[in-house]
This record gives sequence, structure tokens and C-alpha cells, in this order.
Amino acid sequence: MAGEKPAQSIATPALQPPFAPRPIPPKPAATVTTSHASLLNGAADYGQQPVLDSATNIPLTDLESLPTLTGDPYEPFLANEDIKKFLAIDLDLKRLNRIHGHLWMCGRPMRARALHRYKMLGMEALPTTQMDLHLLRFSNKLMIKPLGEYMLSYSFWLDHLCDKEELHKAACGFLLSYIWLLTTPLDLKLAHELFLIPSFVTWNWWKSFVADFTKVIDVRALDQVNKRFHFGDLRLGRINSVYRIRYAHTHFVRGYLYGYNRYVVFFQRKFSWILVVFVFFSLVLAAMQVGASVDPLQQNHEFLKSCYGFVVFSMVSVAAVLGVIGGLFFFIFFFNMVTAIGQAKRWEIKRMKMAEERRLKQA
Repeated sequence: MAGEKPAQSIATPALQPPFAPRPIPPKPAATVTTSHASLLNGAADYGQQPVLDSATNIPLTDLESLPTLTGDPYEPFLANEDIKKFLAIDLDLKRLNRIHGHLWMCGRPMRARALHRYKMLGMEALPTTQMDLHLLRFSNKLMIKPLGEYMLSYSFWLDHLCDKEELHKAACGFLLSYIWLLTTPLDLKLAHELFLIPSFVTWNWWKSFVADFTKVIDVRALDQVNKRFHFGDLRLGRINSVYRIRYAHTHFVRGYLYGYNRYVVFFQRKFSWILVVFVFFSLVLAAMQVGASVDPLQQNHEFLKSCYGFVVFSMVSVAAVLGVIGGLFFFIFFFNMVTAIGQAKRWEIKRMKMAEERRLKQA
């Protein structure tokens, strides 16, 4: 209608790194005294942070911290030559997002514990480079993806992580997970011992970084991070069960993460409980044998009839269990054999084609 103002479209703000610019790595202080003085005065002088010893002896820049070969085991590439492709793999959470509606069975919608709490609970940290294995636990093991220097670089974020919302949310969620893990100086010390964080990260540096992050990212609403990080640590065993049931036609054998490389370990973990059942069966059968030889029960037809039924049931149960275990063994064995042979043939043909294409280009 006349006189009405046209509706104004609300522009989506451009994605930005969730922290202030800092040099990566920080410039080491000339003397320890100068660094300590800056910390005591409360000055946020990021260039005067002491650098801790590291496995590399020399602090790395963001690009230096990228891996060498990465990607699919059959189609590796150099990370520095295709950073976009590397990040798409490095921050990939599609497998967990695929079952997001079932994650309530695998963990609680709350932040992960601090690193020292996991150690107190007897959990052992296992390093992993896969984002979709980060903060997954099984038995007394917790898988943790190390935090690389490139994830703390403001310029790296501007160049490679702020142009796609999916990557930005995954990266923000990854940083959030470390804010959960490192809440005290003790956590930071444990992280350095496990080589989970860059050597230059000190407690003063980390507190300032977290303060910046929480000003940009709402750590309660969690709408700016990937939905996987609406949960803390997740149980790998239950995720495997979800995948085997939900996607039985493709993941029934291997599940989400197949952790067995020997058949002995597989059958020990899956069927050791059957031995306990058979021990109870043996006790009951021994008691029945003793009872059948005692005069009051020797003439009791009901008791003898029940003994006969239980003996037959025990024999059938043993035969059935052995049949199931044997059938499962042969199924898994032939499944793995057929899969390995087919995969080897496919990649042999593919590699021959790639070699032929390379020779044609060189000619």
C-alpha cells in the first residue's frame, strides 16, 4: 500500500574467527624476568609469552603445523597443496551428524569433563586425527584429537575457515571442546604432557583466548557450533550398535569403528560371558547328579523328569552356541576375504589407469 516502507532484508553477518588476532607462534621473551613482569602487571602482551619445550624443539607456524600426507588411504595428497580439501576431511563430522537423533543413547547433552577429571576416573587419552572420533570413549580409553597451531591462527581462519558455515561451525565446536577440557592449569599441564596442544600455549595465553571465544560464541545456546558438540563425550560401543542396527545393510559387521584386528580378541570380548553361563549350568547339573543318587529323590519321578529336561536343554544349548559361533566366524572370515580381494582388484585397476594417464601426460 501507498505510504508503507518496503521491508528490509536482514543480511547474514560475515563469519569471523571467534578470537582476537595473535601471532602464531608467539615471539619468545628475551628474558624470563621480562615475561614474568608482563604477567604480573596483567598486560595482555601476546608477544611476550614463554615458549615451552616441544617434540619439534622449534614452535611451528600455522602452515608448518599441517600434516604431510593426508586424505583417503588409497588417494593421499599433500595437505599444504590443497588446504580446502584437507580441512573438509580434517573437520568432517558427517558420520556423527547422520545419527544425531540417536546420540541421546550414546552420551548426555552436556559439556565434556575437564581433562584432569578423566585422569581421575582412570581414563587413558588416545590421540586421533579424526574429528568424528574426538571425545569418543570405550573401556578406559578416551580418544582426543590434538589441537594444531593452524586452529589457533587468526589469519588461517580468515583465509580458510570463514568462507563456509559448515567448516566454521565444526572448527568452533572443536575449539569449544578444548575449552571444556582445559579449565585449570592442571588440565593445561596434562595436555602438554600428552602433546595435545601447541607448545607455546601458556595458562595466561589460554585464559585470554577463552575470554575472546566466549564473547563471540554462546557456550550455552551452542547454535554457532556443529550439532555434534551439543553432546560431550560419547560411548563408542553404543555408536557402533546404532550403526549396526540403523544401517545393517552396510555396517552390520564393522559398525562405526571396527576395532578388531584378530579373531581371538573379537570372540573373547563378545562371547566370554557364555563361559559364566556354562559354569552355572555345570553347577546345576552336578547338583542334579548328586540329588538323583539320594534315596528321597531317587524315586521322585517329577525330579528325575526335570533333570532329564535340563540335561537335554544343556546339550542342545551347547550345540547351538557352538553352531552360532562357528557360523559367525566363517561369515566374518569370508566377508573380510571377499571384501579384501575385491578392494585389491579395484585399486590395482585404478592405479594402472593412473599410471597410464601419467605416462601419457609425460609423453
